[in-house]
Amino acid sequence: MKKLTLLALLCSGTFLSAQAQTRTTKKRTTTTTTTTTTPAKSQPETAAAPAAPAGPLTLAAVRTAEPGTTVTVRGVVVNGGELGNIRYIQDREAGLPIFSNTLDDLKNLVPGDSVEVHGTLKNYNSLLEMDPVQSVKKLGSGRKYAMVTVPAAELTKVLNETHEGRLVKITEVERLTTTGGNPASALAGNVNYLINGQAGAIVRISAPSNGPDGLVGFTPPTEKFDLVGVVGQHSPSGTPTGYQLLPRLSTDFVVAGGLPVIKGEPVPVAVTKNSITVDFSTINPGTTKVEYGATPALGGMVEDKTPTKQHQLTLTDLQAGTTYYVRVSSANSMGISTQPAVPMITRKK
Repeated sequence: MKKLTLLALLCSGTFLSAQAQTRTTKKRTTTTTTTTTTPAKSQPETAAAPAAPAGPLTLAAVRTAEPGTTVTVRGVVVNGGELGNIRYIQDREAGLPIFSNTLDDLKNLVPGDSVEVHGTLKNYNSLLEMDPVQSVKKLGSGRKYAMVTVPAAELTKVLNETHEGRLVKITEVERLTTTGGNPASALAGNVNYLINGQAGAIVRISAPSNGPDGLVGFTPPTEKFDLVGVVGQHSPSGTPTGYQLLPRLSTDFVVAGGLPVIKGEPVPVAVTKNSITVDFSTINPGTTKVEYGATPALGGMVEDKTPTKQHQLTLTDLQAGTTYYVRVSSANSMGISTQPAVPMITRKK
């Protein structure tokens, strides 16, 4: 009996040992399988990557980015070389200056050009600009661009961060003064002036704005005018108090709403028995048109469509010693200005 019991115990121990070995083998197999499949589980995390931006950003979005950010933007150019090697572009919501001393593609841009620009944002004396510029692609030309309009009494509504880089129009300006309060005469380059002598209402004249239509040497109007310019900023201290208006050319000083208003009456400056040369001037450039006839009904007409402020046309094939009624007019994109007919007489001999 003892032998049988001992034999049973020995057999039982062998079976238990075999069962324990089998669990160990299964456990190792399980562990090995787990170890092998772990990298497979982590593969999707390793492969994930941030989505790339979908095309150019709006200028409003770019203006919220930090300096040092590289961006691609699109906009319409609002100035040429009269402000130097900087071009301001704008879309419907915001504006941004683009600067380069070396990139010819940028220097060749003129107002109305539609562009795509790629480069890095920079804080230049508190002005957010793109510098350096890596590439400029011209997309079109002759594009229209809008401007924000406010009266001079509400100037602070546009001399701010929201409108930095945008073209604006200030209406009902009474005068431009030096920073000392004296009336501005011939304007000088790289000099600040003030709108209506108001502190902080800075107008900056750019030295490259010269030539026939330039601002250097230009005398501002003495009557009320509108003033167009780009909103810039120059605040070396970092405090945003240096907002300034940057007019581009003398044509940004707009009298009479831009209409070619005729100044005074037309006068005959050269008269023969068969001709009269008619001379008149307008406040703003416009075409030249002279209607004439031996009666107030007129009937004859000569015209020159070249825009100018100094107008002169000659009436020919006239009768000697005859009174002619002469009416002049001038037109541009803003409208038409016409004067009532006045009499002029040819010579008898």
